[in-house]
Amino acid sequence: MQFTEIVAPTVKELFIQRIENLILSGELEIGEQLPSERELAEQMHISKTVVHSGIADMVRKGFLEVQPRKGVFVGDYARNGTLEALVSIMQHNGGQLDERNTKSMLEMRYAVESIAVEHVMEEQDEEVYRKLKEIVNEAVDEVNNSSSTDYNQLAEIYFKFHHYICVASGNTIAPLIMNAFHLPAVRLWTNSARALGAVASVERLCHFYDLILQGETEEVCRYLRWIIDSSDKIVQE
Repeated sequence: MQFTEIVAPTVKELFIQRIENLILSGELEIGEQLPSERELAEQMHISKTVVHSGIADMVRKGFLEVQPRKGVFVGDYARNGTLEALVSIMQHNGGQLDERNTKSMLEMRYAVESIAVEHVMEEQDEEVYRKLKEIVNEAVDEVNNSSSTDYNQLAEIYFKFHHYICVASGNTIAPLIMNAFHLPAVRLWTNSARALGAVASVERLCHFYDLILQGETEEVCRYLRWIIDSSDKIVQE
């Protein structure tokens, strides 16, 4: 086994993470003014250069806004945030979202994947279907060939399947959006597989794949909607 290098976050990354977490947790509210850069540097025992650069990054993401001659304020990230802000939201608290953001993520996932799967079914590319079948077989093997199922690994396989649909659709943005959902999606799939049981959970994936092969687009989207709606009812750990 080859071990990968451990890379520690920089002071700037830690600063950004700290401020974003305060915003996403509601401790810093939209419209609230931050201390000056000098005060932040002194309070957090970091350099003013790090503070200035970190604030610039968070302004670009939409978490902060600078009002000339007034200061730095918490921005309306839901209205003005970028894809980078979405990634931060999805990674907040280790990917464990609150009820509102979980529902929002699932609705967005349906919007993205329903379009992606339609494109895949229109093309009817045998190589794409073969790759999807390989991923389904990975899930089946995970359940059948293990004395105890690794639910997190099973969830990663589910993510690979649905992410590949977005890649194969030819839409260049859909896979990026799915990647932003990675942490909370895997957490939700893990909990769902535990709640349903490994066998029943994999049967859902197999049925979804079979519907794609049958070429009934409306039925596939209807089943995807049902899966997502049922996932919304699963209580996260």
